Amino acid sequence: MTSQPPDHLARVSHPLPLFNRRSVVVNAGALFSLGTGSPAWARGSAPARNAVREIYTFAYPLLEMARARSRVLTGGQANAMRHASALADHTSRRVTTPNNDTLYSAAWIDLSQGPVTLGVPPSRDRYLSLALMDMYSNNFAYAGTRASAGRAVELRLLPPGASPSGGGIVAPTPWIWALGRTLVEGTGDLAAARALQQGLTITGPSVQRPDDPPGRQATAETEFRAMVELIAANPPPHAHQGLIREALRVVREARNDLDWAAAFESGVADARHAIEQEPETAQAQAGWLYPKPSLGNFGDDFLYRASIARWGLAALEPVEAMYMRGAGSSPDRTYDGTRLHRLRFQPGRLPPARAFWSLSLYETTPEGDLFFTPNPLNRYAIGDRTPGLTRDADGGVTLWIGPDPGEARRGNWLPAPDGRFALVLRAYLPEPELLSGDYRLPPVEAL
Repeated sequence: MTSQPPDHLARVSHPLPLFNRRSVVVNAGALFSLGTGSPAWARGSAPARNAVREIYTFAYPLLEMARARSRVLTGGQANAMRHASALADHTSRRVTTPNNDTLYSAAWIDLSQGPVTLGVPPSRDRYLSLALMDMYSNNFAYAGTRASAGRAVELRLLPPGASPSGGGIVAPTPWIWALGRTLVEGTGDLAAARALQQGLTITGPSVQRPDDPPGRQATAETEFRAMVELIAANPPPHAHQGLIREALRVVREARNDLDWAAAFESGVADARHAIEQEPETAQAQAGWLYPKPSLGNFGDDFLYRASIARWGLAALEPVEAMYMRGAGSSPDRTYDGTRLHRLRFQPGRLPPARAFWSLSLYETTPEGDLFFTPNPLNRYAIGDRTPGLTRDADGGVTLWIGPDPGEARRGNWLPAPDGRFALVLRAYLPEPELLSGDYRLPPVEAL
């Protein structure tokens, strides 16, 4: 293996000036007190309400990342690679919107005790990616089929503020999520995929498991306290520090006001509503929602980042993978599982992807999460590697989605539950025409 990754693997090559932890908050628990007897909702202070909304939206990915870290580290430890030996199915409920195409490998990395080295094997003809995400859910480095041209590499991760002069990638935050994806061509290919997967390794100091964050049923006050603590432990980039300092200042000064409780409740409600509704603001094109160019490395689009953390945490950047969600027939972008649907690709118009493409079907939970659903075929996705997929007489491909379409069409069938369902089409290593928008998916037709 090479001792230093190619330059294009590292997006963060120089450390950014970081918050002093004490400049964020000395004791997050003392930042505010809601007290009792909240005034009327409408009496909330506008500056405090806006500051709470800004902090909640900005820090929401930190909380979802911490929750994912807690789930992954249950029964395990940090600075260690864990490999899933089976493809995700209807029992996989750790992260919303999983794929059924790749074996996952995951490592939560704590750099507080020093550098950590990741080993990535040569991928040869198989799609493999290792994405490194900071605690704000931004992808800041990759290795694998695309990023390192399939070569074996070592990635040496350095803590924030370290000098990269000796070689290595300076991480934006002390905690990092390394998420690997190894393509599986079919059930008969699992052994070979697992063998390659085992080549994803990690070497680093042993560290303690962090405290668990509050779950989604926690109160707004508990969530907000955790967010402030997470900001303190994972200082934001220099470009965003002024915004957060000012918002925290407003909150500190407002916490003793008579209308503070109403302002806080209103600000959290505003943020939660905006995060929940953000996907519905997207304009569908021929029945599909396409990702923004900032997906996976969000820059200043804090609301989009928070929404993706809620609905599709750990999304890759478009250059690595394109995720298109079906717009559906209802306000929540879902389809009616009691009706048969058709997705017809004209000859020569299959999704253009150098690695693979697949269409996944999910049920929706009351909380809005998307997970695979049990079905008679144990088929959770259909795509270019599906055994028995047949072409139409003219060379096109028709997919049938919903109830059983009959024996003649069953090879191209993606089963749906009786209730509502969602569709996501993935294209890994998309071709330029998909990235540019020159190629668009055909609409899903309800029959």
